[in-house]
Amino acid sequence: MIGRRAVFAGAALALPKAAASQGLSPGIVVPSGALLDAPCGLLRGLQLRASDGTGQPGRIVLHTFLGIPYAAAPTGHLRYASPKPMPRWTTPRDAMQPGPAPIQTLAGAAAWLYEPTAGQSEDCLTLNVWTPTTMGARPVMVWLHGGAWRTGHGAVAGTNGARLAMEGDVVVVTVNYRLGALGWLAHPELADPDTGAAANWGLQDQIAALRWVQANIAAFGGDPGRVTLFGQSAGGSSTASIIQDPRNTGLVHRAIIESGSLHGAPGFPEMATAAAYAEALATRLGVQVPGLRTVDALTLHRAELALGRDPAMVRSLGRPPVLPVLDGVVLKAWPREAPMAPIPLLIGTTLTEGTFWYDLVGPDGVAIPGLKPPATMTELQSMIADLAAIYRPEGVDRVSGIATAAYRDAARSRGEPETPLALWVNAYTDIVFRLRARAAASRHAAAGHPVWLYQFDHPLAAPAHGVPHTAEIPFVFGTYGDPFFSAKVGDGPAEQALSAQLLAAWASFARDGDPGPDWQRMRQDVTVNHLGGVASAGTERLAELAVWGVG
Repeated sequence: MIGRRAVFAGAALALPKAAASQGLSPGIVVPSGALLDAPCGLLRGLQLRASDGTGQPGRIVLHTFLGIPYAAAPTGHLRYASPKPMPRWTTPRDAMQPGPAPIQTLAGAAAWLYEPTAGQSEDCLTLNVWTPTTMGARPVMVWLHGGAWRTGHGAVAGTNGARLAMEGDVVVVTVNYRLGALGWLAHPELADPDTGAAANWGLQDQIAALRWVQANIAAFGGDPGRVTLFGQSAGGSSTASIIQDPRNTGLVHRAIIESGSLHGAPGFPEMATAAAYAEALATRLGVQVPGLRTVDALTLHRAELALGRDPAMVRSLGRPPVLPVLDGVVLKAWPREAPMAPIPLLIGTTLTEGTFWYDLVGPDGVAIPGLKPPATMTELQSMIADLAAIYRPEGVDRVSGIATAAYRDAARSRGEPETPLALWVNAYTDIVFRLRARAAASRHAAAGHPVWLYQFDHPLAAPAHGVPHTAEIPFVFGTYGDPFFSAKVGDGPAEQALSAQLLAAWASFARDGDPGPDWQRMRQDVTVNHLGGVASAGTERLAELAVWGVG
């Protein structure tokens, strides 16, 4: 094993894929020649060594540790249990391959973002660490992936932490947490006897990973007093949930929320709704609710997916409530309502978030299967009203024809398409994401806390179009040149410069609590920092904001 090595220069490595550092100068990856003695146990990871072009390894420029358990396997009687501590191991553990992904099914836009997983398992509570050196005390950045709490994991191409760690001079941690039916099914009969929790297993996993960071990251060259929690979509909303809870004080010192919907009622379930769904799933599988712990994990996953598509269930309960639940134990307040911790906050969205679900096009020009958009103006008006009732109930009285006309008139004034699809993408982006990010930023600023609001405006590479949900991720991590992304987002000089800008800002924020001198902090007035574009009437979309009474 010690003799294995791989040379790379901008492409993903075969040894192992998750250890690849896309776009970096040529180097050689070798197993570490020394053990790392961390509080969790002895680890042997990988080293990236600089190369002088002769193929011989030089100085170490990066350490990578993959697949580190941060909690006991959530299997058997620990399925639907709060994460339990992992005892220290004394036999050296190889940390050269990522752990298995949580059980999931990739399709549509999720498969556009995440490559197929090499392996899946219920035993998935692992994390990955990239660090320039195991000495010193660098800022720590802990990433929570998105995927609607159903897909994703910590070793995907887009969030490989190598470049961010090296060029940002930070320690990067990516986390696996329980997904889908195994991570978010809720019922009082599943209550953990130690914690009383009967829901939000995935959220508990995320918090357990942060506790692991506090206990262990110093051994990896990280500063446990400068931890930035950052995440996108479900990971962004999870970040908000974690930092709004005073019980998590001290685990996180800065936060970055990328395109988090900052969910709440009525779109997300109360405990009674979630319990009814768990009972329906148990009935379908021929067990009582506690018996769900004994069902084969893959069988359970597939049965829940089928139940979620059952028309009778949809009519009864609406969206499958395999989601964060307001249980009063783990989650006591919705992210859209509660104030966040008094820490620096960086928050923002993409220009056309809704493109991801309704108008995503692959590099070959073929549409990616997604959700059904409105076909007529009448359908558009109805869908805006329904969406507002779920995601913006305080503004639902404004949508009786007014919103549809306003979005159409605003698009016309900018010379943009006035089709139901184009208008729906803009309305969806505003209602689910943009308005909530602005409100959260304004609330944080009004409380006197430092906050920066951004909008990512850089479009996908042709023939695709728009700036969909997730578009900023490969620029933050510097993975835009990975073969999985380069044809989707571009990998030319503009993309290189944009990625350098974002990576530097995110790392600066982790280091100093400030993304840099070129950023404008929000104070009394809303200030948007545009990334990959120049602010204009088109990118600000002020006319649409006015529909919702927002300036």
